[in-house]
Amino acid sequence: MRKFILPVLFLLNCGLSSGAISLPEGDSTLSFLPEKRIYPSVFLDPLECQMMGGSYLLNRKGSSQSLYSTVNMGFTRPVLAKHREKLSWELNFGVAMFSQFDLIKKSDNSYLAGLLNTDFKISADYAVSKKDNILRLRIFHISSHLGDDYMQRHADTLVNDKSVNYEQADLTYMRKFRHGYIYAGAGMIYTKYVFRERFSIQAGGLMNFRETGSVNFFTGADVKLLEENSFSPDIRTAFGINFNRKTVPLMRIWAEYYSGRLPYSTIDYGRVNWFGLAMTFNILCS
Repeated sequence: MRKFILPVLFLLNCGLSSGAISLPEGDSTLSFLPEKRIYPSVFLDPLECQMMGGSYLLNRKGSSQSLYSTVNMGFTRPVLAKHREKLSWELNFGVAMFSQFDLIKKSDNSYLAGLLNTDFKISADYAVSKKDNILRLRIFHISSHLGDDYMQRHADTLVNDKSVNYEQADLTYMRKFRHGYIYAGAGMIYTKYVFRERFSIQAGGLMNFRETGSVNFFTGADVKLLEENSFSPDIRTAFGINFNRKTVPLMRIWAEYYSGRLPYSTIDYGRVNWFGLAMTFNILCS
């Protein structure tokens, strides 16, 4: 049943997008299902609800290099927004499914591929903006489910400690500039009985190298410090190209480097490094 939830929500969202309306109220506008977001997509956050895929060469201690791929299916959709001359706000809803795959070379020179894990996320947030300053309060639930291929390979040593099943609230400040933005925030897991440490910090930014036209280059980074990982930083950096529609990124393609713990699943590889290519699509909204 779970595998049908995201496609149904995706189709429902597409249908609702065509029916977005705005209701004027004096000096402001109340919008239902608006097309654009006040708080932009932080696409370099591994847990952003978005359409994204990537393939990377992954290195970890005590193991040979492997091909690690991610396929993320999801979206974040503004539900209600009010725009005023000085102060604006919005309510957003997001849902996503994060799947990871690996390709390993065996000792007999054959290759073994399979599904490692799938995480599910649902989120809601409230963002308020004044000029170029945005403050976002978000809550989300995430749960992790090991893949069939991984469970078959490791049935004798399999342990699921449920450390990626939790609910979190976080508060993030973003400052927008002409060519990008920077952000910083902190979060706390509020699940009463949880199998992980609760506190986290996140920061990062994005810079475009020219005014947004049909095509432009960008660079960016996302950094997370989790109490769960003794505040050792998980760093994701990228350099790539935007393909824009009406000054809004429709597709991004980039080369990235990641250093840290796996951002998904209960699988413990220790600290890893990967380098590869990724892309994201921004079809539903800005």
